[in-house]
Amino acid sequence: MSWACNEALTSNIVNSYQVAGPLFVQTLQSFLAAQCALTGDHLWPQDATPDVLKDPNYDFIVVGAGSAGSVVASRLSENPEWKVLLVEAGGNPTLETEIPQLFYSAMGTNLDWSYHTEPQEKACRGYINKGCAWPRGKVLGGTSSINAMSYVRGHKADYDQWAADGNYGWGYEDILPYFLKSEKYEGDITEENNKYHSQDGALNVIVNKEPHFVEDMIMKAAVELGLKNISDANGANQIGVLLTHSNIKDSHRFSTARGYLSPAKLRKNLHVMKNAYVTKILFTSGTNRVSGILINKDGKDITVNARKEVICSGGAINSPQLLMLSGLGPKEHLTEMGIEVKADLPVGENLQDHVFAPTFYTMPGDKSLSSLSNLFGSLVQYMLEGSGPLKDITPHRVMSFMNTTSPSSSIPDVQHIYLVLPPGSSNLMDVYKKHGLSEDFHSKFLKMNEDNYVVVVYSIVLHPKSSGKIILASKNPFDKPLIYANYFKDPEDMACILRSMKQHALKLGDTKSFQDTGFKLDWINLDACLKYEKASDEHLECIARELTLSLYHPTSSVKMGPDSDLTSVVDPELRVRKVKGLRVIDASIMPFVVRGNTNGPTVMIAEKGADMIKHFWLNRHHEEL
Repeated sequence: MSWACNEALTSNIVNSYQVAGPLFVQTLQSFLAAQCALTGDHLWPQDATPDVLKDPNYDFIVVGAGSAGSVVASRLSENPEWKVLLVEAGGNPTLETEIPQLFYSAMGTNLDWSYHTEPQEKACRGYINKGCAWPRGKVLGGTSSINAMSYVRGHKADYDQWAADGNYGWGYEDILPYFLKSEKYEGDITEENNKYHSQDGALNVIVNKEPHFVEDMIMKAAVELGLKNISDANGANQIGVLLTHSNIKDSHRFSTARGYLSPAKLRKNLHVMKNAYVTKILFTSGTNRVSGILINKDGKDITVNARKEVICSGGAINSPQLLMLSGLGPKEHLTEMGIEVKADLPVGENLQDHVFAPTFYTMPGDKSLSSLSNLFGSLVQYMLEGSGPLKDITPHRVMSFMNTTSPSSSIPDVQHIYLVLPPGSSNLMDVYKKHGLSEDFHSKFLKMNEDNYVVVVYSIVLHPKSSGKIILASKNPFDKPLIYANYFKDPEDMACILRSMKQHALKLGDTKSFQDTGFKLDWINLDACLKYEKASDEHLECIARELTLSLYHPTSSVKMGPDSDLTSVVDPELRVRKVKGLRVIDASIMPFVVRGNTNGPTVMIAEKGADMIKHFWLNRHHEEL
């Protein structure tokens, strides 16, 4: 959509409509100006391909301009003595990425890597290709440019366990300063919460207020079921129900591209190469020292050299893929792929994700709410005034955390997210078709939603016992890797889902709040589950295995660990073992997935990783990396 920000072209468009009258022209000019302000190329760093071709030598090369890479490159380029290259496979954010309410619209487009898991017997059975959808951002800002913008840090117990397992410097008190460094909190700082929030960071965080009537109903129902109404899941207590914090500012998405790259776009020492695919990490001949990377741009290979380090920030799928393509990974697998082994490491193992299953509630409603005319009106209202239903993710902002085995525990084992779909909303945003679910499910859901509000309660396993792996499909870097999620491999994960559904999701309909509003428990009669009695353990398990969904939180495939941990790939300073000059800084280094959404923690990891690099080269540059 960046064409509208070309001044001459905008003028031509406006002039062509002069016959329509001055009011129309004024409206059109306002509309285009608003679009330019939201998504124009002027907001982002220019493509640096000509600079790279002229002088392909950098101090640091960062691969991937996503949730982590944008942060790392921005922070390293704060030192004007360092020349930094950031390489991104996608391009600039577009209009649909920047409007908060359209957060599902990028799924399956060229802004999305559009990954799917490999078929497995125990999960994702209700999909056309028998694999769950794993969208990942292929654009500046990465997945922070296409996600639902929820800002959740996880539980302090997660980080304390990382440290207890030998990852020095990663305990909660160690990493909290990096959450604070990254955060620009728009809520009130009080004596009670000043330990947990900062208003000086780069990533905008808003405190959502004024709940939609359905959000209000959900929160009241959760309180009836025994949960506390809390205002902040990123403070002293995570257990409870709340309107989540969001990465939004002035009614537009606030990705890491917005927060970190846009302010740095004029730095002479930061070059950003877009629509460029890194195919290999290169080594100095005969050594295990990284020398640079190989980039494919417009079908041509370009070698770029790194004087100090290469930092891989491709995320939990692309980072292990690139490492393995470069000879860093399981020896047996790489040999099978015909790739020379530089280091035998468990790359791609320990893959984790937040898996969940849905429960449905319906209430009759007015389908005109989702009409095309209403959508157009909302778009005009948003573009001209920055207001209306598109300015945030209402009514999908409620989430809750609880412990299904020990109600008195302060550590949750499940999270609930509540998707609220007005009648006929699938005509505007067909969420489940985008995921690739079967025609059996899809047609029945469309009928359910045709004249009804639908509240979908997602029961999410926060601390899964199951783990999967990522392997190469071939040595061709343009072939997508194979993703084995192994959902429910450990039976405790299914047991957790069932506890969550029975203790919370199915009980919501019994609350006064739901009954007074008119929402009732509803079922989509999947053919595979008809033989089971509704709401029985067997029926709920069948639903979970048929309608398995990912919360899009893949992590841990390039695991961080101490020297004694043979399952780890990077050390606690995020240096890849057995080689020199290479770090991985993204969600893939998590020893296990945190209890909450992963974007905020990924930004924290990037802030801490960038500080580690700065400390090393500014204070210990004479030592071997």
